[in-house]
Amino acid sequence: MFSRFTGVAAIILLASSTSLAEISTSNLSADSSSISSKAISIEQDYSQSMRAERLGMTYASTLNMREARKVGVGMSVGGQLGLVGIATEFNFEDENGVVAGFGTGPGYNSIQFAWKHAFDGDYIAPYYTAGYSRWYNSMGNSGSWKESGILDRVLTAEEKKSGRFGTDFLNASLGLQYNQLSGDFAGISCFAEVVAMYEVKRSQLIPSGTFGALYYF
Repeated sequence: MFSRFTGVAAIILLASSTSLAEISTSNLSADSSSISSKAISIEQDYSQSMRAERLGMTYASTLNMREARKVGVGMSVGGQLGLVGIATEFNFEDENGVVAGFGTGPGYNSIQFAWKHAFDGDYIAPYYTAGYSRWYNSMGNSGSWKESGILDRVLTAEEKKSGRFGTDFLNASLGLQYNQLSGDFAGISCFAEVVAMYEVKRSQLIPSGTFGALYYF
């Protein structure tokens, strides 16, 4: 009788232990699943937040972007800096800024300083500039200047012979500028302008043109 009771008790204890083990395993599995779900949810929320922040970087107008992004860096082809140039623009006001750059071309280097006034607009806005540039070659002994129509017009016979020169221009330009105002590429800009270059020493007015791109940050 006693042995039968002992056997029944052992069976009950074994069943209880098995049930507790199953419950514990089930709870651990549920906890693991819950932690994984929370981690995925946090990651998704963060990704959505970052995307919303990027897409939310929207400017109402060109002047609004220039007010928020004070510095622009880019490159140009043609015009005041010659064949190719690199320029920096600093917007001390939403409408007004200063431009400084340097460039190069066949047989010369160049520098530029200018004031820029921008008008308001959506993605496309007009602007004008007024400034100074200098094209020079201090090394001499180069006939590469012949590839520049502008230098061919303004250099003296002696300068052409020696290849050493420095010529100064007063410049004015009128242009159109496209500005990306929203999204991941906000701040990217491209422009085209017509330029009047007045050579100071020879009193010659030379028409030219420029196109290029900038990134404001």
